[in-house]
Formats: sequence, structure tokens, C-alpha cells
Amino acid sequence: MQTLNKTKSYWPDNSIYFLTGATFLHYPYFKTSEQKEIVLEQIKKVKNKLKIPIIAFSIAINHYHLKFYLEKGLDLAKVKQLMHGGLTFVYRKKYKMKYEDMWQSSKTLLITSDEMNWKTTGYIVGNLLKHKEVSIFEELKKDPFSSYRFTAEKYGDENIQELIRKVINVSEDVEGEVDFKDLKKLNVIRPEV
Repeated sequence: MQTLNKTKSYWPDNSIYFLTGATFLHYPYFKTSEQKEIVLEQIKKVKNKLKIPIIAFSIAINHYHLKFYLEKGLDLAKVKQLMHGGLTFVYRKKYKMKYEDMWQSSKTLLITSDEMNWKTTGYIVGNLLKHKEVSIFEELKKDPFSSYRFTAEKYGDENIQELIRKVINVSEDVEGEVDFKDLKKLNVIRPEV
């Protein structure tokens, strides 16, 4: 009798991940600062409760992006639970929302190279500019719903602005999902510190 060798599918340890969640039919659940604050609080719970380092984030009116480091790949399920399940629970309670679908899609991307790491950082921290929720870099720097300011302070405004300009036109499909093939095509190098 021949036995099948099944390989387990899992998320690698000691890796960087990019998680994104888009609201159902792109409904603007997060159009006010108060609503975006709910998402930000969930990100803080991921950081503080799960002790997971957050690298970059942005919160738009109908989606969020989050980049983080996982020591244990299996903790990805906990991150998703806090970001989707926890966020939905808090939002429904606060806004007395009926039990309807809040999320249309969620994608997780394993960051596999330094180049990919920088492309996703630029995409995330420039996302509010891309979607015209802010008009200029100075507004982006002041916006509490993007980690642009922290990234620019660490690597320099000019370096991060150039990085964003290289990825800002990355296309999204009709559901607002990042076309990761476009991210891989761009030639982006790490800013010099």
C-alpha cells in the first residue's frame, strides 16, 4: 500500500506579512475619524495584546493595509481574528449595525525579499494619497491613519516620498485588491539610511 506524503500548509515563522481587508461592496464603513479610530484600536491590540511589531499601516474609508512581523507564523490567525472578527464586533456594537457582511475580501501576502518589503511599505504608507483621502505629503504626514510619518522620520521624507511615487500608480482591481503582479514588476530599491 502506498502512503501519500501530505505537506502541511503553514505560514513561516520569523517573517514579514502584508494583510489587507476590504469592506463588503466597498461600503465606506470608515469614512469618519471616529470610525477609523476603531480600526486603529484593533491595530494597537495586535501590537500590544499579541506583542506583534507593526511595520506599516493605513486605514482608508473602505479598506485597511497592515504590515507586521511574526515570530510565530501560526499567530497570523490571531491577527486576522482581531482585525476582522474583533473589529466587526466593536463596530457593530458601537453603531448598532445589523448582522450583515462587513468584509468582502482579505488577502495575506508573505514578504519574500527586500525589494518586495520596500514596495509594500511604499504602497501602504502612500495609500491615503493614492485614494485621494489626503492631497499632499504634508497632509499625509499629519494623518493619524497612516504610518507615513513614522516611516519618513526613520528613513527621511525625500526617500519615502520617492518610494511612494514609484508605487502610487499600482493598479487595484474593482474590489480594491492590490494587483501583486504589479508590485513585483516595479523596480524599487531600499532607501539609504
